Amino acid sequence: MKIESGPDLTGRKPDAFEMKLRFACGALLGVLVGLGICVRVWPLGAVGVTLLVGGAMVICAVCAARFGDRFWAQLHWLR
Repeated sequence: MKIESGPDLTGRKPDAFEMKLRFACGALLGVLVGLGICVRVWPLGAVGVTLLVGGAMVICAVCAARFGDRFWAQLHWLR
């Protein structure tokens, strides 16, 4: 599947609002991924769930903010 691109955005630095939005969307994905992993490895305590979901949130949020569309394009299982 080819993604049509608009104007060339390489070299453009995102503004503060875009970085916050990227971070927030990545964090939401991290919550879903973390909860999905918790369901698969079910017998976890509250500390384990908190660490797993929190870690997934941080990793996804940072990657989404740093890499932007390249991060989202690599998530083939979302399609």
